[in-house]
Amino acid sequence: MDFIVAVVSAAVPALFASYYYYPRWRDSRTRAQLPLDIETWRYPGRSHAAEERIWNVLSPILARHGLASWPWGGASSTKTPDDEYPRPNGYNELFDQSHSKKLANLKTWLYWNPLNRAIRTKEGQDVVCRVIVVKGEGINALKSLRRISTGLNSLASCNHTLPMLREFTFKDIVFGIFPMSGSSFGMIFGPNGHDWCKASALAFIHEKRVAHRDAFIHNYLVQWDPESLKHQLVRLTRPRLYLIDFETALCFPEDSLYDDCTCTGLPFGDINDYALPTPPGVAEGKSYNAFYLDFWQLCYHLAFLQTGIPELDELLLGLVNMGTAAAALDALSERLGQIPPVQLHTPPTYREAVNGHTFYPRRP
Repeated sequence: MDFIVAVVSAAVPALFASYYYYPRWRDSRTRAQLPLDIETWRYPGRSHAAEERIWNVLSPILARHGLASWPWGGASSTKTPDDEYPRPNGYNELFDQSHSKKLANLKTWLYWNPLNRAIRTKEGQDVVCRVIVVKGEGINALKSLRRISTGLNSLASCNHTLPMLREFTFKDIVFGIFPMSGSSFGMIFGPNGHDWCKASALAFIHEKRVAHRDAFIHNYLVQWDPESLKHQLVRLTRPRLYLIDFETALCFPEDSLYDDCTCTGLPFGDINDYALPTPPGVAEGKSYNAFYLDFWQLCYHLAFLQTGIPELDELLLGLVNMGTAAAALDALSERLGQIPPVQLHTPPTYREAVNGHTFYPRRP
């Protein structure tokens, strides 16, 4: 009897130590296999295998939260588990049975970099998991998203940001979960591809004192492509546009004055690797209004658009002179209200250059 008591007495501390310390040792080992900063996560290597390795390492962490990564689908894409179609969620892409692209495209999700991943929840819903913070880097993006993509602000009809459904943390990494939505607006708008709600999207976040700082067309998602010009059909409903990717965002105090929300420097990188255009002074390190940068980026692509309606084309070309997204939204709403809808139902053209810039910027 004494022997049994002795064995049990010795085993209990060992079992407790194993129960307490092993998960922490396991998590530390998992964290050691993940990128140490956001830039490395964005470019983990020169192969898709390096990108996949990250999310394979994360698999057990996702499973704790009832999440499972979509499998790799080749190139920069993932595919739905078990070759199923995504479930509707009110945000994802819709299709027209008689005119739409191949349904197989709905089973594929393209990504720009491995900071984002298509995920399926345990309830069978398809969402996007985004790395927001790594070792404190990205805290401004997290504050911005918490302010405009959660709570009461996320319910505002004029808010064109995707809601952050939830966030979870692993060690020093914070992830955000977002609804899966449609295609990049850059695939529809431009010489290689009209929607004025981009100005509305910026007006709302600026009112909440959040600056995006990367508000070019590649960071807008259009819920679905109406294909009205292609098939000469006037749609009775309009797709919603969503502003995404707040990685470079700045979150100012909500009681700040508009003109006091200034910053310096490029949104990311340095002058040697930042290939996107900037307004005067930004690349030179001068102080500038963060909201004006968003507005300038919005106007950059709109200035190339030619509708064939002189009064509207004139407004678009000089839109940047309005100064703010809110002023531009008012001007566009007023001008469009004076134009019969049938006149807007015409294929656009695009200027080859505006102020020496091309529609698709190229690295010098």
